[in-house]
Amino acid sequence: MHRIEAEKGVSITNHSLLVTFNGSFDHMNIDTTSVQNLEIIDPLHSSLWGTSNKKRSLFHILKTTRTIGGTRLLRANLLQPLKDIETINARLDCLDELMSNEQLFFGLSQGLRKFPKETGKKKRKRHENYRVLCHFCFKPKKVTNEVLGLDNARKSQILISSIILLKTALDALPLLSKVLKDATSFLLGNVYRSVCENEKYASMRKRIGEVIDEDVLHARVPFVAQTQQCFAVKAGIDGLLDIARSLINIELPAIHNLANKYREEFKLPNLKIPFNKRQGFYFRIPQKDIQGKLPSKFIQVMKHGNNIHCSTLELASLNVRNKSAAAECYIRTELCLEALVDAIREDVSVLTLLAEVLCLLDMIVNSFAHTISTKPVDRYTRPQFTDNGPLAIDAGRHPILESIHNDFVPNNTFLSEASNMIIVMGPNMCGKSTYLQQVCLIVILAQIGCYIPARFATIRVVDRIFTRMGAVDNLESNSSTFMTEMKETAFIMQNVSQRSLIVMDELGRATSSSDGFAIAWSCCEYLLPLKTYTIFATHMENLSELATIYPNAKILHFHVDIKSNRLDFKFQLKDGLRSVPHYGLLLSGVAGLPSSVVETARSITARITEKEAKRMKVNCLQYHDIQMVYRVAQRLICLKFSSQDEDSIREALQNLKESYLNGSL
Repeated sequence: MHRIEAEKGVSITNHSLLVTFNGSFDHMNIDTTSVQNLEIIDPLHSSLWGTSNKKRSLFHILKTTRTIGGTRLLRANLLQPLKDIETINARLDCLDELMSNEQLFFGLSQGLRKFPKETGKKKRKRHENYRVLCHFCFKPKKVTNEVLGLDNARKSQILISSIILLKTALDALPLLSKVLKDATSFLLGNVYRSVCENEKYASMRKRIGEVIDEDVLHARVPFVAQTQQCFAVKAGIDGLLDIARSLINIELPAIHNLANKYREEFKLPNLKIPFNKRQGFYFRIPQKDIQGKLPSKFIQVMKHGNNIHCSTLELASLNVRNKSAAAECYIRTELCLEALVDAIREDVSVLTLLAEVLCLLDMIVNSFAHTISTKPVDRYTRPQFTDNGPLAIDAGRHPILESIHNDFVPNNTFLSEASNMIIVMGPNMCGKSTYLQQVCLIVILAQIGCYIPARFATIRVVDRIFTRMGAVDNLESNSSTFMTEMKETAFIMQNVSQRSLIVMDELGRATSSSDGFAIAWSCCEYLLPLKTYTIFATHMENLSELATIYPNAKILHFHVDIKSNRLDFKFQLKDGLRSVPHYGLLLSGVAGLPSSVVETARSITARITEKEAKRMKVNCLQYHDIQMVYRVAQRLICLKFSSQDEDSIREALQNLKESYLNGSL
C-alpha cells in the first residue's frame, strides 16, 4: 500500500481497502485446459461464430448483465463455482422467489436500471460504481489554489462527475427498497436489511443535498454533462464559482449567435453546431447544401459521411474562452466539494457494500433469472445438493447447443460411490464429446446457483473438474498429440481427489492401438478404486471387459441405426454395449474412398474380429451374478443418503428384496 501511495501521489482512506487471501477452499477448481475444452468463456472455434455477439459459450449465453461489474462477477463465478451448499441454496432460493413472483422480478429489473451503469465504448468501458469508489478510496494531495491550474481541470471534472453519479445511485435506493421490502428469500432479505435499511446512505444523501443542486442529473451527452458539472454546486456557496458560471452564460449565446450569422451570410439553413469533449463546438453542414466550395473563412474542413465538419477562427476563439471558463468552474467546484468528499470518505465501506450488492443482483436478476425466463416453461429446473450422494441428472441437455438446436435430445446421468465410472461407447459423431461437455456444464451451472437444463438433478458438490479432450499438437511446448494427452492425463492423476469430476475423451487414440488400449485400461483401473466420478468416452470396445471385473464400472452406448449402409444417429444414451459393425468402413465409403480399398479393409476386419471374439469370450453367467449383487449394494447406498421418510425407505427396501429374488434388477 505504501508503494501505491508513493507512485500515485495519493493516500489510501482508512477502512476503504481490505486485502485478504482467498484460497480455493470455498470454490471449485477448474484448470485452464478444462476451461477451454468445456467452452466456458470462449468457444473452441471462435472463427466459426463471426462477431463476438454471435459467439456461443456458457459465458456468452449468460452474459445479459447490464453492468461491467455484474459481467465480471459472472465470469469469476463460472471460472470458480461455489462449493458451499448453504450459499448455493441461498442463490437458488432467491431464483425461486424471482421466478414465482413476477412483480418482484420486473420490479428489481426496473430498479436496477436506475443505478449508474457502464460507460465508454467496447474495450474502454468503465463501471461507474467502481469509478466512484476509486475517488473516495484514494485521497489526493490537499487541494489548494496554488497547486490547481488548467491542467488539473480534468481531474476536478472527474471528481464532480463521481459526486453526481453517487447522488444518482443514492436517489435510486428508495425504489430498490420498495421492491425488496416484502421479499422472503434470505439473500434478498439480507440485501434489504444491510443496504435499504442502512441509515448511512440517507445521511450521505442529505450531505450531498446540502451542496449539490437537486436538479443536477448524470448525463452522457458531452455538452449536457459539462453543463451539469459546471452548475452542480448550489448558487451562492462560492462567489468566484458564480462569476465563472456567468462567463459561460456569456460565451454560449455568443456561439449560437455566430452560428445564426453564418446561416444567413452563407445561405446555410441546415448548419448545426454540435459539441464534443476534444474539439468543443464545431460546425456541421450537410454536403448537399454546399454549392461549389466552402468560403475560405471555414477552416479544419473534414468530410464525415454526408456532412462536412469545420470551424472558423471566431468559433475557435469562443471555444478557448468557453473551455477556460469551464475549467475554472471545475476547479472552484472541487474546492467547494472538499469537505463533502472528506465526509463521504469516512463511510466509504458502505459504498463498497453497495457496489458488491448491485453486482450480485445484476448477475442473479439480469443474467440467471432473465436467461431462465426466456426459455419455455419447465425447461430449466432447480438442482438439489448432497454431501455424499450421487450425481443424478434426469433428461439433461447441453446448455450451449440447446440455444442453437431446439430439438436437442436429452440424456440421463447417474454416478455414485457404488457406480463411479461410466464408459461411453459409440461411433464418431454419435454425441460422446457433447455428452461429456454437457455433464460438466450442468454441474458448473448448478454450483454457481443457477437453474439447469434438465428435468431433475441431484448433485454431490464437486471440488475439481478435470478434462482430457481434443487431439492437437502443442508446438509451444514441443509436444506431439500423444505427449499432450499424457501430460494432461498425468496432471489429472496427480491432482485428483475423491470429490472430483473427470471426463476423458478417446484417451490413447494418438498412439498405436495396443499401447493406447493398455494406457486407457490402466488409467481406468487407477481411477476405479477412488470415489471420484469419471466418465470415459472411447471407441475401444475391449474396454467393456472392465465391467466384468469391476462392478462399479458401467457400460453405456449411444444408439445408432444402420439404414442403406448409412449411420442414422439417434443421440440417445442406452445401457450396455451395442457394437455397430464396422462403422469406420461405412464412413470411409461415404467419404469417397475407392470401393476396392473399402472391400479389402472389410476382409481384413472380418479375420481380426473372428480372432478377437474367441480370445475375449467370458463367463456370462458369472458376470450376471456379480452384477446382481452389486446393483443391490448400489441401491442400498443410495437409500442410505435418501431424504425420504422411514415408511418410504422401508417400502423401497421391500421392493428391492422382491426384485432381487425375482432376478429383475
